Amino acid sequence: MTRSKLIEATTQVVREVGYARATTRAIAEAAGVAEGTIYRHFPQKQQLFFAAILERNAPIIEWVSALPDRAGNNTVRENLGETLRRLAQLRDDVLPLELSLRADPDLAREHLQALASLPEGPPPGPPAHIAAYLAAEQALGRVRDDLDPMSTAIVLLATLFGLGMLPPSPSGEMDATLLEATLDLLVDGIRPDAARSSPEGVNG
Repeated sequence: MTRSKLIEATTQVVREVGYARATTRAIAEAAGVAEGTIYRHFPQKQQLFFAAILERNAPIIEWVSALPDRAGNNTVRENLGETLRRLAQLRDDVLPLELSLRADPDLAREHLQALASLPEGPPPGPPAHIAAYLAAEQALGRVRDDLDPMSTAIVLLATLFGLGMLPPSPSGEMDATLLEATLDLLVDGIRPDAARSSPEGVNG
């Protein structure tokens, strides 16, 4: 119960003042608990921030984690396009935090300490799930067999975050034209050589 209240309070405070100004004192006051209570649930403030993001975006994370199981279904372009659209929502939450981590030495240090404390490393995230999906499509012959899945996944996500630095569209959603251009560049580069001569493009 207390953990949920802290996450809800964090979401509220960050929405009002941003990550850089979201102090543990302000979050504790919004949650109606003592400031020390936060550290019994989240040893570092950045862990609380990430927990709030993950909680709010649980359906997106669940969908992306199941992406490898979609190999062979629909087209590669459709699957990657839907992945980008969903992750664009997650990006809008993560990008401000990532920028704050780089701008705030204390947050950046806490972030590195938290990662270093994980005995098995960070849990699998979108890069690993996308890479697993691409590897599964490779096995089906729908993606070039000389492609490095993880490198491609990182390039895809870097592009997504790069688009997030552009001015938002009036609707607040990812620009459809930019999304289509991104998919054109990516899918044309990862499709099997046999499909490159096909005027219809990627149909796999």
